[in-house]
Amino acid sequence: MRAAEPLPRRIHCVGLGGGGLGPLAGLLVARGHEVSGCDGAPTFVPGPLRARGIAACAGHDARHVGATELLVRSAAVPDDHPEVAEARRRALPVLKYAEALGRVMASRRGVAVAGTHGKTTTTALIAHLLRAAGRRPGWIVGGRPLSLPDAAGWDEGAHFVAEACEYDLSFLQLDYEVALVNSVAPDHLDCFGDERGVQAAFRRFAARVPAGGTLVLGPDVPAALDWPLPAGARLWRAGGDLALAGVREDAAGFAGQVAGPAGRAEFRLTLPGRHNLDNLLAALLAVKACGVPVEEAAAHVESFRGVGRRLQDLGESDGSVAGVPAGVRIVDDFAHHPDALRAAARAVRGRWPGRRVVGVFQPHQVSRTADFLDGFVDELAHFDETLLCDIFVARDREPQRAEELVSALAARAGARTRRVGPARACDAAVAARLRPGDVCVVMGAGDVDGLAARLAGASAGP
Repeated sequence: MRAAEPLPRRIHCVGLGGGGLGPLAGLLVARGHEVSGCDGAPTFVPGPLRARGIAACAGHDARHVGATELLVRSAAVPDDHPEVAEARRRALPVLKYAEALGRVMASRRGVAVAGTHGKTTTTALIAHLLRAAGRRPGWIVGGRPLSLPDAAGWDEGAHFVAEACEYDLSFLQLDYEVALVNSVAPDHLDCFGDERGVQAAFRRFAARVPAGGTLVLGPDVPAALDWPLPAGARLWRAGGDLALAGVREDAAGFAGQVAGPAGRAEFRLTLPGRHNLDNLLAALLAVKACGVPVEEAAAHVESFRGVGRRLQDLGESDGSVAGVPAGVRIVDDFAHHPDALRAAARAVRGRWPGRRVVGVFQPHQVSRTADFLDGFVDELAHFDETLLCDIFVARDREPQRAEELVSALAARAGARTRRVGPARACDAAVAARLRPGDVCVVMGAGDVDGLAARLAGASAGP
C-alpha cells in the first residue's frame, strides 16, 4: 500500500457507459466528488446514473468538460476525442480509467483479480465472501453482481477488491497486495500481438506483487509458465494448495469439499458450470490471503448468486412473450471468446441434461472474430443450433470486414447455424427457432445485452 495521491473534487468521465467507468463514477460520488460524464454509444441510458448523482449525458461535445478539474476516460476513448482534446488544450490532467482506479485503491490493501476468463465472477465472489465474513471491503466489479449492493462500494474495511483488466496493460496501473490470475489464454491480440505477448503481460502483473504479498493462480493457468515474484512473496495454486474433492452436481448446483494445505471445508455453489468451481478455489485462496480462514469463507459460498450476464438463469418462459413458446429456459451470458462459448455449452448441458441447447451468439469485434475464427467454428458445434447475430464492431481498425467475417463464420459453422441479423432487432427471428423444452443461451459482449431479458419476459421465473 502506497501513499494515495488525492483526486480533485470535480471529475468528468468519458465512456461512462462502460462496465468499469460507470461503477467508478458512482464510487467517486459516494466519496464526495462532483462527477459528470457522457457516452456516445447508442445503447447508453443516462437516467440511472443521474439518479445516483452523476451529471450524465448522451453524446460527446467539448463543452461537456465544463468546470472539471480532471478528465477520466475509458481505454476505448481515443486521444483525438473532442472532450479529451479540450481537456488537454486547457492543460487539465487526463487519466485512463485504470490510472484513476489505482489512485482510489492506493489507500487500501488491494486485491486485484485478473485473467482471460472468470475475473468478473471471481471478483464479485471475493467481495461477497469478505463482506459475509464481516471484513467490510471496498470493491469494484465490471458487471452487475447479484449478491452485492452495487457494482462498486467503499465501506470501511482494510481491503479493496478490484477486477483487473489486461487490455491496454490496464492492470499494471493498480495497487495491490494480493494478485489473482484465473487463466492465461490468447485474447486481445490487437493489443498483445500473440500468445507470448499475453503471457508477458500477465507476468508483468505478477511481478508487481510486493514482498509479503500473495499471488494466487487458478487451475487453468499453464503449469509451465514461470512467475517472477519478489523475495518474500507467496505463490498459491488452486488445485494444489486447495483442491476439490467429492464434487457432485444436481439441479440445485454443486456440493463437495475443498481440501489442501490452505484449509479444508464443505461447500455448496449454486452457479452452473464446472469452471465456476475453479473460480471458487481461486477466490477462497485470495480471501485466505486477506486473513479469512477457508473454513469460515466456505460457509458463505452458497449465498453467492453470481453476476448478471454470467450464465445468469432467467428461468422458464411462460408463453407470455410473443413468439417464445412456454417451457424454454433462458440463460444470459457474456461469452465472447471461444473458450467461454465452450464453457457455456458445457455448463448448460451439465445443469439441464437431455435438453436441446440453442446458442444465440453475437461476435464481439472484427479483430477478435478474425483472430479466432477457427476456434469459434469449433465451439459453435457444441450447440444443437446456433443463431448468429451480426458482429458488434468496437475498437476495430477494419470495420468494413464485419460482413465478410460473419458470413464466413456462418458458412463454416454448417447447416445448424443461421444468421438472424442485428442483435437489437433479432427477437422475432430467434423466437421462431425455439421449441418447448429448449435451453436458449444468449452470448456476447456487445448490444446483444438485453435480448435474453426480452425473450424471458418479466413473468419468467426459476
